[in-house]
Amino acid sequence: MQVIKSSGVIERFDKKKIYRTVREAGGSKKLANDAAKEIQKKFNKNISTHEILLFLIKYLEREPGVSQRYDLKRAIMSLGPTGFPFEKFFARVLDHYGFKTKTGNKLKGKSVYHEVDVIAEKDKKWMIECKYHNEPGIITRLHVALYTYARFLDLVNYKFSAPWLVTNTKCSGDAIKYAKGVGLRVTSWRYPKEDNLEKLVEKKGLYPVTILKSISNDVLNRLYDSGFIIAKDLLEYSEYDLSRRIGVDKKIISKMIEEVKVVCKQI
Repeated sequence: MQVIKSSGVIERFDKKKIYRTVREAGGSKKLANDAAKEIQKKFNKNISTHEILLFLIKYLEREPGVSQRYDLKRAIMSLGPTGFPFEKFFARVLDHYGFKTKTGNKLKGKSVYHEVDVIAEKDKKWMIECKYHNEPGIITRLHVALYTYARFLDLVNYKFSAPWLVTNTKCSGDAIKYAKGVGLRVTSWRYPKEDNLEKLVEKKGLYPVTILKSISNDVLNRLYDSGFIIAKDLLEYSEYDLSRRIGVDKKIISKMIEEVKVVCKQI
């Protein structure tokens, strides 16, 4: 059996990959083994990664919270349709790691103004470019790394220590090679091996609110409007306070909070 990736690339079905990704989402060894076997049994011809994902999202509901966590890439990709929620999301992730962040910055370079998505300070003062894609199969290419570094050079008066490119998809080999050559930090999907976007989220349970399956689009927009973008942050408030702040019935809030606790392994 062969798998057709969203990029169009075809590769052989890898049972071990299914096992690994289910385990990374918090699934038990039995669930991971059973899921891989079930895919082999159910599908005996070429299959797309999208079909596998749809099957697993349903199948993994056998263990609470695993289905949601397995769907992390889709949840981050749903922070749209513009890239602004992704900027806010990554800034909040950094906040949880001890950074001081500021989003929506407009800074004057030598000749022109630049929109700097995130300024983050901890060990260094970082100029962060957040490149967001809302469709699968798209990768972040060399030109994004080039203009990120060029922007950093043009903002020399702000005394940034280094530039940082963050994206919710994979980066091309050329983009990574260039970034290494000029000292541009890259955080993308599955890169680098440690502290990639996926692991930064999973280490501290910093899942976006879009990972929740119990909420409607209306509630999701109310969460955005109220400043909530990381699901775990909701646990800092009482159900009563959330109901008043978001403007949603307490029964909906209660159900949402229970799901957050399951997904973030707080129970």
